[in-house]
Amino acid sequence: MSDFLFALNTVLPLLLLMTTGWVCRRIGLLTGNLVTGINQLVFRLFLPVNLCLSVMNTPYDTAIPGTAMLLTAFGLLATFTALLFLMPLVEKDRPKIGVMVQGAARANYAFFGIPLVAMLFPGQDTSLASLMVTVTIPVYNVMSVVALCIYGEGKANPLRIIRNILLNPLILGTAIGYILWLLRIQLPGFLATTLGDLSKVATPLALFTLGGAIQFSSVKGHLKQLLIVVPLKLVILPLIFMTVGVLLGLRGVALACLYIAFGAPVAVSSYPMAQQMGGDSELAAELVAVSSTFCILTTFLFVLAMKSMGLI
Repeated sequence: MSDFLFALNTVLPLLLLMTTGWVCRRIGLLTGNLVTGINQLVFRLFLPVNLCLSVMNTPYDTAIPGTAMLLTAFGLLATFTALLFLMPLVEKDRPKIGVMVQGAARANYAFFGIPLVAMLFPGQDTSLASLMVTVTIPVYNVMSVVALCIYGEGKANPLRIIRNILLNPLILGTAIGYILWLLRIQLPGFLATTLGDLSKVATPLALFTLGGAIQFSSVKGHLKQLLIVVPLKLVILPLIFMTVGVLLGLRGVALACLYIAFGAPVAVSSYPMAQQMGGDSELAAELVAVSSTFCILTTFLFVLAMKSMGLI
């Protein structure tokens, strides 16, 4: 019973924050432009500050589990590569194929995952969740572009891809935090307090706007594609890689980060990327909406299972 309550208390705040955002959108308190603007704030200010402080506050005797980071990197690369060859076997519409590959392999790690880790391990060192950004974001972005280039109508500029990764606010926030940590620089009290307050905004606001971004417009027209991608994204892939992770000895924060890298809902940014690169943007939007809705149930079940087996 205690494991059930632990899972419930972890997932219910996620659900309630996302539901609040969705309700505010439905009753007109949030508009599409406002959601976009808040998302930009979270992405460019609140989450980078949150990541920076999380890394800076890492105890110096912490051992960073390289196994988790390597498994995540190679696992994501293997997943994208396999899907590039397998997805055309079940879908013939090329603009849909690229979006389905991206949807199955690209997770909303920062907006959904980092808040989840913080809720799973309150008061503990969760800096690995921040450091994992340096692995997940480059792989998600590069491989999504590859998928959409192969099966969409867009053309990729390699230099632009590299520039966007290096200047990604989440990467920059993590890198600055790591540099300050290495140099053992302590922030002045007033600055630490201000940044701490900004950091606290990241988690609730990210989940609130994620809920506000959920819209169902043409689900019926994409049932086949949704029934392929969503179970793959939320159940099959995380189950495969978590099994590998457990066999390799991953536990606690490391295992939770691995779960999120593969089992978090489809990244919100996959929609504008599909739009810009000739993919089926309508399908991309539906994948975000449906996976963000059902991830509450799958996250609850995975957290319950991990807790019951003593893995977290």
